[in-house]
This record gives sequence, structure tokens and C-alpha cells, in this order.
Amino acid sequence: MKYVLGLIGLVAGLVFGNDIPDFDQKTELLLHRSIVTHGPLIPFVLFVIASGIRAVPLRWFALGLALSFAIHLSFDLFPKGWSGFALISIPTYGWTAQWFSWTWIASSIFACTYMALKLVRSVLDGGVFVLSLAGAFAYISMGEDSLWRPASALIIATAIAIPLAVRGAVSDD
Repeated sequence: MKYVLGLIGLVAGLVFGNDIPDFDQKTELLLHRSIVTHGPLIPFVLFVIASGIRAVPLRWFALGLALSFAIHLSFDLFPKGWSGFALISIPTYGWTAQWFSWTWIASSIFACTYMALKLVRSVLDGGVFVLSLAGAFAYISMGEDSLWRPASALIIATAIAIPLAVRGAVSDD
């Protein structure tokens, strides 16, 4: 039963993780591509909670959310042009420079991927990670113009995060 609930949690995390970054467009408090919604802050809060809990449904929800954030941001890393709504906005400050926006989004892809990997605790979790990453990317890419650059960004972030997450897991034991 815990794996059925885990699967439900995973799918919910994947759905919410793709939708939450653009929630800033539905509020008058934040500008689009707000640093609050287009970064690792929300996945980090769930990661901290899920890291201390053994429950599969919550852990898989957090894993799916972090992965989906990383996928969403991998597409945001390659806008048609780095101006206006493509830039990261900071409340009370405004739009940031192109270099900051690119660096923030790229490092957020890595951070979200790393957090998802740190939630992997078994071979089954690893399979869930791989299948979720591939499946969610394939699904989300259907509505996007670009494919290879976001895929490359995600592959690079994952390739960097894997040895760091594994090394941390081995030294944590």
C-alpha cells in the first residue's frame, strides 16, 4: 500500500513541481520568473521535511517535485532572448541582469536535481528517479520549442550531482 500511495505522491509532486514555478504569474505579489518560485527554495523546504521522514509517499512527493522543478527550469534556461520576463525578478528589487538570471537558473537545476538524488535510498528509489526524470522530461517537452539544450542542461546537472549525492550518502552511513 505504501508504494501505491508513493506513486500517487510522486505523480502529484511531478505535476505540482512543473506548475509551481509559474504560479508567480497568478499573483500580484510576484513578477514572472520570481526568484521565489524559479529556484530551489520550495523544493528545499520539502526536501528538509522529507529527509527526516521514512514515509515513501512524502519522500517520493518531494523527489518528484524537485525533479519537476529541475525539468521546468531546464527549459527556462533557454529563452528566446534574455530580456523582460526571461530574467529572474527579485521582490522589491526588480529584474536581475542576464548573467545573474542564467547563473541562478542553472545552479537551481543542479540544486533541485541534487536534492532529488539525496532522497534516493534504495534501488527502487533509483529506478523511480530515472523513470520520473525521463518520463516527466518527455511529457513536459511536448509543449516546448526546444529539446536538446534543456536535455543537455539536465544531463550535465545530473552528471555533476550524482557523484556528490552518492559521496554524501556513503559518508553519511
